[in-house]
Amino acid sequence: MSLLQQHWKTLSISLTDTILTISMNRPKANAMSPELLNELIHAFNQASNDNKIKGVLLRSNLSSTFSAGADLSTVYNLSIARQRAVIDNFVFETLSRGMTAPLHCSKPVACSLDGHTIAGGLILALSCDYIAMGTRKPFRIGITGPIVGIPYPLKAVKLVQHQLEPQLGYRFLVDANLVSSNDFPIRCERSETPDDLARKWLKMISERPLKGFQITKQKWWSDVIELDSKDNEKEKQEYFEAVTSDECMQAMKKALNKDTK
Repeated sequence: MSLLQQHWKTLSISLTDTILTISMNRPKANAMSPELLNELIHAFNQASNDNKIKGVLLRSNLSSTFSAGADLSTVYNLSIARQRAVIDNFVFETLSRGMTAPLHCSKPVACSLDGHTIAGGLILALSCDYIAMGTRKPFRIGITGPIVGIPYPLKAVKLVQHQLEPQLGYRFLVDANLVSSNDFPIRCERSETPDDLARKWLKMISERPLKGFQITKQKWWSDVIELDSKDNEKEKQEYFEAVTSDECMQAMKKALNKDTK
C-alpha cells in the first residue's frame, strides 16, 4: 500500500510532483508519543523505497510548534512502572530511531521550522539535510530534558556534536537553555515562508543524479548511524537509574502538573 493510501493518525501525507510532504499533526505540541515516532519511522522508510519520491519535506501542521520532543508523560509512566526492558525499547529503539528518521532516509530531506523546536524536536530537525527557518515570528529552540534530569542517549549527543558548534551544543545539553529563533546560530536559510524555501531546495537537489547525494549523505552520517549496531548495556543501565530516581520522577511530575494548569 502506498504512503498516500494509508491511514495516518499523527501525520498528514501528500505528494506534489516528486516531493513528499510529511506534516506532523499531533496537538497540542507534536509531543513524540510512540505512535508519532513509529509513523515517522514508517513514512521515511517508505519514502526511501519509493522511486517516485525524489525528496521529502518535513514540517508541522501546528501553527506555533514544530515539536516539543519526547512525550514526557510517556517517559514518566514508564519510569513509575520501572520496567527496564520497556524503557530500553522506547528510548533506544522507538525514540532514537524516530527522532533521527530523516538521516536514515535515502532521499534528500528538508525541514521547515516555523514554531517552537524543543528537545527531541531539535534532534529531529538537525537530522535533516536542510533547514529552512521561518522569520514571520520568533520561536524557541533548545533542549529541556536536563531540567527534569533526563539524560540524552549517546546517539542524540553525537548528533548535536555533529551539527552544532561544540560550546553551543554542550550548553544546550547541560544548561537546558532556550534561545530565540532569531538568535539561533546555525547555518540555514531564513524566510517568512520556510515551506516554499524548503521546496525550492528540494527541487534543486532532486533534479540532480541521486546516487552521488546518497553516497555523500551516508558518509556524512556514518559515525552516527554506526551507533545503531552497538548494544551499550552500560548506557541503558545508567539511563534507567537516572529516570527512575526519586529526584527525576518528582521533577517530571512537577513539570507535568505545571503543563496541566
